[in-house]
This record gives sequence, C-alpha cells and structure tokens, in this order.
Amino acid sequence: MRDWLIRYIEHAFAGVTLGDGTTLYEAAFHADYGFDERELLLSENAERFDWRRVPFDDLFSRNDAIFFMNSCGKRFYSPAIMRAVLTDGMRDGMMYDAFMFDLAGFVHAKKHDDIPFTTLYNTNQRAAFVRFCKFAAFNAPQEFGRDDPLKILDRIRKLEPAP
Repeated sequence: MRDWLIRYIEHAFAGVTLGDGTTLYEAAFHADYGFDERELLLSENAERFDWRRVPFDDLFSRNDAIFFMNSCGKRFYSPAIMRAVLTDGMRDGMMYDAFMFDLAGFVHAKKHDDIPFTTLYNTNQRAAFVRFCKFAAFNAPQEFGRDDPLKILDRIRKLEPAP
C-alpha cells in the first residue's frame, strides 16, 4: 500500500518544478528569523526541477520551513514531504505535524492569499493529498494520528472542483 501511494504521488506531481517558489532553505532562513546565513547559501544551489531529489534529511531537519513558503514552494515540496514520511516514517514527528497543520490551513486559504489550494493543485494532485490523508488516518501507525487527516479530507471534499 505504501509503495503504491508513493508511486501515485510521484505520478500526480511529475513535472512539477519550483518555478517562483520559495526554496526549503530560504523558508528555513525566515523561520529562523534570518539568523542562519548558511541557509541562504544552500538556497542558491537548491533543487528546483525535480522534487524527488530533495534530500529527506534536509526536509526533516527544516520541519517548520513549510510555514514560510509561498504557494509554489508548497506545491514543489508537498509531494517530497509526503514521500519522505511514507518512506522514512515519522522520525521525530515534527515535520509530519507541521505539514498536516499547514495543509489544514492552506486548504481553507482565501483567494487573496498567494495562490490558493483550489487553483494550485489539479485533480490528480488533490487526489494524492486525499489518498495520503486516508493512509494516515486508516493505514498508518497510530503515531500518525487520525483526527487531522480526517479534518483535511472533509475540507478537501467541500472545495470547488479543481481546474
């Protein structure tokens, strides 16, 4: 099931690039209130074309960066985060928790907030989020928790159809 879901995510987000998105490292720089200049140096050489190449260790060690990304950054890094969690599990649990918290809010973002979830993700990408949340709620170990994924599923179901 896990391997199937990883392949589904990879297919749904195939060809997604960072474009004008905030890099993981730039977002981490802002999350740290601009104290760690090394993050900006890492940002210069950050992966921008294939989210599957983003190192898991970089994702897990910058768990609060998701809050400081613009919509295009979230579109690029979300499949990488889902894949990392499905592959490596929770680790310290912080990245998964931050991702789910951010996703719950992002699903309800208003039209004036950068590019909203409703127009950023196509039907297949939304379906990848739905399947990830269903996996987290019903098939994943208990540490994933059930409430947050179920709330996100409910919110996605209430959205207008994807473009």
